[in-house]
Amino acid sequence: MRVNVKIDKKTAFLWVGLLFILLLECTIKWIGDLFGRINLDEVSLMMQIGAGGVDAEILASFVRKVILRSALWSVILTSVCVLMRKFKFVPVLVWCAMVVVMAMRIVDANIQFGSFFNTSVSDFYEREYVFPEHADIKFKNKRNVLMIALESMEKPYADEELFGTGGLTPNITKLERDNVSFENYHVLSGMTHTIAAITGMVTGLPLFFSSYKSIEKMMGATGIGNIFVKNGYQTWSFFPASGKFSLKENFLRRMGFENIYDGVRLRAMLDYELDVKPFEGIDDGTLFEMTRPMIVDIIKSGKPYFILMETINTHCGGYYTQYCRDLGFPQETMEDIAKCEDKIVSDFVQWFRQQDPTAVVVLVNDHMQHSGDIMKKLRPLGSRALNNVFINAGNVLDGVNEMRPVAAFDFFPTVVEVAGGKIDGCRLGLGTAMTKRCAGVQTMREKYGDAELQRLMEQKNDLYYNLSVGGVR
Repeated sequence: MRVNVKIDKKTAFLWVGLLFILLLECTIKWIGDLFGRINLDEVSLMMQIGAGGVDAEILASFVRKVILRSALWSVILTSVCVLMRKFKFVPVLVWCAMVVVMAMRIVDANIQFGSFFNTSVSDFYEREYVFPEHADIKFKNKRNVLMIALESMEKPYADEELFGTGGLTPNITKLERDNVSFENYHVLSGMTHTIAAITGMVTGLPLFFSSYKSIEKMMGATGIGNIFVKNGYQTWSFFPASGKFSLKENFLRRMGFENIYDGVRLRAMLDYELDVKPFEGIDDGTLFEMTRPMIVDIIKSGKPYFILMETINTHCGGYYTQYCRDLGFPQETMEDIAKCEDKIVSDFVQWFRQQDPTAVVVLVNDHMQHSGDIMKKLRPLGSRALNNVFINAGNVLDGVNEMRPVAAFDFFPTVVEVAGGKIDGCRLGLGTAMTKRCAGVQTMREKYGDAELQRLMEQKNDLYYNLSVGGVR
């Protein structure tokens, strides 16, 4: 039997239309499965800066689950419509089915609009933003600081009812219990993903999409590294992913980090191959091993230092590493990864404190976990508090209210103060120092409440736009 498939303009239009819908539907599903939600600010930022430094496995997954799947189904459905063209209702049924599937996918997706469709205008930033470069900051003494941004590590990981005896993070939990840890640290809009949370901690600002004209963001902002450099510190940043991803290396240099080692640079220094290369970089175990001799040299230099590090093993579905298997963690589930992360982070902190007993150590989670098998236990909890701890901070945090509502941008001025700086007015950016002497100054969450604060932050604002794209203030 000979099948005559006629390719005309009508058929081509049908195929293109189906392909477009399928690409959109598969993309929504892929993003939702991978990240646990669809944040339009995050998606727009990613589309703008491109996929530089993105994990090869993520790109392969997109090609396989979005492009190839969409192409295959568009060809199959178009062929069905052409072969059964004498039945007029078949194309109608196919279109209706596509519309229903798309509608169900949109309804099912956890879409976070952020500032993307917000057209309201306010003067919130003019009223509340404190320019760090204009703030009066005096360093009575200069304390060394190691700050580690933890990827997706939450306080519920310590819940023994969810995860058994000891939970997933017994070591980090002990550090929190023995030192100062703010129990009401929650994620806010504009700080729901890694680069946005880092932006909050480093500049005191949330990160929203602002302009396609300016690929780089926070071009007009001043960061924590700038403050430390101005006051005679050496500034360092070590992180496991590629610095091209989210243009993080460029961002950190603008924020005053003079010495930056991303995962690509660190991996090039190895004389062996890694089994896992997250975002073209290195895993956390390798990061902490490689940087130890470098940090010893920093300490021996005798010059005050501020070191910012990040972790990555618990990102999204997590990375199963041979490093953790060698430590005795089976690496079969996300819970195994979290347990290993707890071990390697706490071991590194213990080692570091032996090298410089006088230094302050700050551990702070960036955002909630969004995806992976662990979400079956975490999702019913709703909004979850994030890990954070200040170790050896001295008397500046003695007796502070550890239950006060804080956000990522509050760590910006707080770290400056625990390093020995005294900020006139206790505020930088949108952040409020959480030190004892600043107890009477409200955080933004205390002043507005979460819902109102997020509404105000998301509104269009000239000052925020200028801080983002580098316009005249």
